Amino acid sequence: MAFRDQRRSLSNISILHSFLIFLSVKKKFPPLIRLYGSLIYELFALIPLWMVAGFFFIFLFDGFFGEYQRLIFQIYLWLISGVYLTYCWSTSGQTLAMRAWNLKIISSRGQLTKKLAWARYFFATISALIGAMGFIWALTNKKNVYLHDQILNNYFIDVRFYKSSSHQLKRK
Repeated sequence: MAFRDQRRSLSNISILHSFLIFLSVKKKFPPLIRLYGSLIYELFALIPLWMVAGFFFIFLFDGFFGEYQRLIFQIYLWLISGVYLTYCWSTSGQTLAMRAWNLKIISSRGQLTKKLAWARYFFATISALIGAMGFIWALTNKKNVYLHDQILNNYFIDVRFYKSSSHQLKRK
């Protein structure tokens, strides 16, 4: 009888330990310098992508769209960027820049879905168009989360801490 009670208490301790790890992962928010550093670094990854995509666009469609070519080219680059970013966010939760800065974006339910990644990209675009207000929002937020991420209930985690814990995120 004493053995069963001891086994139950060990089970309760392991459940409590897993819960505490889960809470600590949720409360371990990376500092702003890493978020903004990753944002700037992302441009260094996007500029070559834009150059290659722009080469193909100009090679294939130079003069084809007439006076609307500039607008269509900008929409094309926006879509190319969106495909890259949403693919990275929905598959691994990290872009190239986020890997370098040891950051990962997750939602409250685990890894971002494609729909949630596109919603994040759309809201981030709107945020950038209205004077980067959503990015400045992170300065006033305790969690260091951009406005579009707060709206969608996403947050960044420190991958170094995430790898050291036994907590694993799963897509629901």
